[in-house]
Amino acid sequence: MSWYSKIYVAVREYRAKNRNGGWILTRCLNILLLTQLFFLWMTLYFYIKVTVGYYVQSPVQATIYLIICSFLFVMSMWSLAKTLFTRVGRVPQRYRPSKELEDRLKAVTPFENNRYEMCTFCKVVVAECDQVGRLKYCYECGHLKPDRARHCSSCGKCSIKYDHHCPWINMCVTHANYKYFLLYVIYTSLLVYWYLLTSLEGAVRYFIIQKWKEDLWKILYYLFSFVAGGVFGYYPLGELLIFHYQLIALNETTVEQTKPAVLRFDNAADYNMGKWNNFRSVFGWGLWMWPIESNEQDGLHFDI
Repeated sequence: MSWYSKIYVAVREYRAKNRNGGWILTRCLNILLLTQLFFLWMTLYFYIKVTVGYYVQSPVQATIYLIICSFLFVMSMWSLAKTLFTRVGRVPQRYRPSKELEDRLKAVTPFENNRYEMCTFCKVVVAECDQVGRLKYCYECGHLKPDRARHCSSCGKCSIKYDHHCPWINMCVTHANYKYFLLYVIYTSLLVYWYLLTSLEGAVRYFIIQKWKEDLWKILYYLFSFVAGGVFGYYPLGELLIFHYQLIALNETTVEQTKPAVLRFDNAADYNMGKWNNFRSVFGWGLWMWPIESNEQDGLHFDI
């Protein structure tokens, strides 16, 4: 269990005992999301006010800078909004067995360390199984697990094609919002890199042309923003881009990268359908650069 999953579990357990205090702690889990939003908006404000409004001398150059920066910022915020407000893909009701079947499953399933082991039988067509060939059943949620579905220890619920629970946005990244999450990372990375690249001109002008004492507050801001932007551009944005590119190229999720899926009929089989088809399965057939629904899969059935 990751460090943030332990925090989520502790907050969930506390909220079950103390509803009001737990509600406040649950809202506090958005601290990383609010922090990055604050810095993104501050970056835009100072970029317009200082870089474009003060150091850039050419109106044409300033216009180009503003158009590109505004486009990247709008796309970043649009992608983030779609990520946050797209309903997380949960396991459909039809995967939940009847009460009688669930009682039969529990009756023949070992109960150790305050939890049930994997179920031993059930009539359903799925490709994935556990390490010993048994179908996957979640006793916490009370349903069968479709292919590529996983239980999120942070939320305490199962999701279809579960990738990971992201503390930066305080929600699960699943089949439903994975494309929007990746677009948010991509556009935010481009925004940060564009800011760093074009703001170099201001630093050069300051050291070569301007007087030190007159613009001291501006250069202090520049130094802070360059350090913050460089660090944020490298981690988590830069590493996330590289990591998820590698995952998509193999058609894997974050959890599958650490614990590969086991397919019943062939231990060597996987979901890798070739790099082009893998990217299309995430971004869709056409509108890949826009945070618009274009996925051709339902999150329950996958080519193997």
